Amino acid sequence: MRGQEPKILNLFKTLFIALAIMAAVEWFKYGTMINYEWFHCSPEQESIGGPDSSVLKLWARGGPSCDKRGEYKTILKRISRDFEPNDEHLSFCIIENEKLPHVHYPVHEDKGEPGYSAYVGYNRDSELVQKMCGEHTIYNF
Repeated sequence: MRGQEPKILNLFKTLFIALAIMAAVEWFKYGTMINYEWFHCSPEQESIGGPDSSVLKLWARGGPSCDKRGEYKTILKRISRDFEPNDEHLSFCIIENEKLPHVHYPVHEDKGEPGYSAYVGYNRDSELVQKMCGEHTIYNF
């Protein structure tokens, strides 16, 4: 029975290390969920053209890691998830704010202007999308 003690001790050590690693991973996941804006861009939207209009203005906000590249990806992800091109074709444009540098978000609460904004809507509202986009390229799905 004397030879079994080190094996049981090793089992407890291994079990403790495994539980500590799992706890650290869960703590990290919880921390990033609470501080989501610090790590990711959050989409924001505004309805354009009244209650019957499908046109939305989209932009993204976030912490210091939400640069223009992250904003662009977030806007495209929102367009592809929120609009169903199988129901009706849609039109959109993405407008870059060229006054801002690539990385432009401060750590403070005032996030400043967004680096990209988009106007998107179904084709029944294509005239409003064209008006809002102006001279910018309009894409169609």
